[in-house]
Amino acid sequence: TELTLPNSVKSIGDGAFADCSGLEKITVESGNSCYDSRDNCNSIIETETNTLIAGCKNSVIPNSVTSIGDSAFEGCTGLTELTLPKSVTSIGDGAFAYCSGLTELTLSNSLKCIEVYAFSGCRGITKLTLPNSVTSIGDSAFGGCSGLTELTLPKSVTSIGDSAFEGCTGLTELILPSSVTSIGDSAFSECSGLEKITVERGNIHYDSRDNCNSIIDKKTNTLIVGCKNSIIPNSVTRIGNHAFDGCSGLTELTLPNSVTSIRHDAFYGCSGLAKITSLAEIPPVCGSGVFDRVNKTNCELIVLEGSVAAYTQAKGWKEFSNIRGFVGEKK
Repeated sequence: TELTLPNSVKSIGDGAFADCSGLEKITVESGNSCYDSRDNCNSIIETETNTLIAGCKNSVIPNSVTSIGDSAFEGCTGLTELTLPKSVTSIGDGAFAYCSGLTELTLSNSLKCIEVYAFSGCRGITKLTLPNSVTSIGDSAFGGCSGLTELTLPKSVTSIGDSAFEGCTGLTELILPSSVTSIGDSAFSECSGLEKITVERGNIHYDSRDNCNSIIDKKTNTLIVGCKNSIIPNSVTRIGNHAFDGCSGLTELTLPNSVTSIRHDAFYGCSGLAKITSLAEIPPVCGSGVFDRVNKTNCELIVLEGSVAAYTQAKGWKEFSNIRGFVGEKK
């Protein structure tokens, strides 16, 4: 419950006090040349860099702190409210990971970078508005934030890392700003509640053409993020890695004849799929795990009459028990 750091300590490793969820009071003895607990902040601050490296549920972050260190609050389940002062410009790896009690979050308007796993597992956060200063969101930064229902990404964001919002099952709508130039694999996988996806006009790398409720990479015509209401446009040639991963609400799917390949785990965990219609005469090439955890016994696969034999022999497709053909537009 209480930590007193002696003035003799000159070095503290990353996450040294992570998961100490009962901590209520932290004090650094006066005279320590490397660390301090200024302004009765109930934290350990690296004096030279103004980096808060260890906090607790009663920490109050001073205005002089410029960064939150790696794993500084990791596993601090008793932390319920957090306000970052405008002096904070960066949040380190796993800084607030698994702070499951955190419900109120106010971020600094000077914040530029949110590193990997920064808020991973913070399932109590319901509303997230990132300030206009943020340019990058690291891998798994908000992964597993299952309580998140409202997300506002600013026009300053240019990159979203791998699995950045993976498992945000409460999220129903996603608006991708025109500023985003890079989206990592599985960035929004297992967001099973997603119903609407829109890419803002003016984005030179991505679009949501034809009101498709998806994110499409313009250069390659690859659908990289989908949801249960996605309609795949005729211009799409490829379904990307993990595009619909964990989309359990997807019940019916039509693949246009333009689709030639489906990357690995694209429809992994789409357990609600009951009907797939493929308009491609030649079965799209499937990567590994494309239809894993899809009920391939009950899911009906409908293909062009002359292509039934090809689908029954193709990798990924041959696993379906119920494959039937149709002539022309009659399905």
